[in-house]
Amino acid sequence: MRIAKSTAYSILTALLTGVFISIIVAGGYGLGNILGQRPLWLAILAAFMVAFIFQPLRDAVQKIVDKLFYRGPYDYQRILSKYSQALVKPATDLNRYAKLIPYLLWKSLRLSGASVMVLDRENHRYLMRAAEGESAKLVDYSLAEDSPLIMRLSCGQREIDKEEIKRMLKREIPAAERKLLEGVYAEMEQLKAILTIPSISESEYFNRPTLLLAINLGKKLSDEAYSREDIEFLRTMANQASIVIEYAFILEELKKKQEQVVKSEKLAALGNTVAGIAHELKNPLTYLLTVAQSMAENWEKQTFKEGVVAMFPAEVERMKLIIDGLSDYSKAHELRIEPVDVTAILEKVLAILGYDIKKNKVFIIKNYSSETALAQGDKNRLVQVFMNIIANAVQAMGEKGGDLSITTRAEGSEIRVSIMDTGPGIPRDKLLRIFDPFFTTKDQGTGLGLSITKKIIEEHKGSIYVDSHVGESTTFTICLPRA
Repeated sequence: MRIAKSTAYSILTALLTGVFISIIVAGGYGLGNILGQRPLWLAILAAFMVAFIFQPLRDAVQKIVDKLFYRGPYDYQRILSKYSQALVKPATDLNRYAKLIPYLLWKSLRLSGASVMVLDRENHRYLMRAAEGESAKLVDYSLAEDSPLIMRLSCGQREIDKEEIKRMLKREIPAAERKLLEGVYAEMEQLKAILTIPSISESEYFNRPTLLLAINLGKKLSDEAYSREDIEFLRTMANQASIVIEYAFILEELKKKQEQVVKSEKLAALGNTVAGIAHELKNPLTYLLTVAQSMAENWEKQTFKEGVVAMFPAEVERMKLIIDGLSDYSKAHELRIEPVDVTAILEKVLAILGYDIKKNKVFIIKNYSSETALAQGDKNRLVQVFMNIIANAVQAMGEKGGDLSITTRAEGSEIRVSIMDTGPGIPRDKLLRIFDPFFTTKDQGTGLGLSITKKIIEEHKGSIYVDSHVGESTTFTICLPRA
């Protein structure tokens, strides 16, 4: 049976103090014999020395006891500091957060095991995302929202001690409560936990107090019980965890909504050009249909053959450009960076916008670099970038039309694409805001096109600049990392 800390401190402190006082008394007695008397100042000096030495002596005894029998006290501030430093940059990866808690507690408090269960909102369960020690094999184990342990934590909003549950089961209690407590006890046995700490969020984000996380702790290797100081420290860590996890949930939701906004903006832009796309596809399809219908009776004619050979590949390539461009534009997936030919992407965009370009009397001037303009990028996202900018330029020039110059060039570690229109230009006060979300100068528009464009370029580790002269021109320059 282990000796309680307070008892061990008292015994050792008394022994060492007794030895110390005995030395002082013996010294004073010897000095008194030498002097032939025991002056008052000697007794005062002895008392002063006892008072002066007692507290340092007691602290030294405490350290010795902890080191020899209890393996050192816990530095709670240091543990929290380590945890806080590791969470400086919040993200949506809950696994990263979850792994820190059991590892720090298992190592710092010297436990048999530790684990963390995090709310899985979609499946209405609490999933064990990380565990250490004897709990490690339980990773991916989960409990339903209506399981006894989860319900007890959610309703009570305080820690659950398995020994306390055991004591309660020995009393006379109602059958319903007994069944619940037996379920709690069995689940804690399964989790190899003798103490479970809840992390509750009372934020308006969840509309009601919500259990976000449960920290399950095994026994201490020292066989000590969890002290009041331990519980207070663990509550603090759980409260900190609730803030971090709630923030991760919010970021996760914002990311999903952002993807929906991007998709809506793409659909809106596509809706504006769908009639033109249909027209652009109709022309080559009509030509191909005409050729197919007259091929049987005209194929032997040399002029017919030459005309088909000259026109057929060009019309098919035109259709392919439009269809490929639409496919790249509509696909939704995680950012996939690879070497891409910027010139080929521009040609796809021009094919998609071909009808609008002709209708608005816009003349395209291509100044493509003689070098292959290979950049590091995601072709689907870059189609969206150039669609936004070129469509805006065509609309800006209005019914009068104008020139649209597209220039590609390699400069150092970058591929640069400049798109210049001869439209009315952008006033300086509006130029400063064109990349702001929801800012638009159009009668109809979401004001998200250029904001999303800028974000896509930044995701590519690139940059975008705009230079405008009122009454003359506007130039957008996109810089992408060279492949």
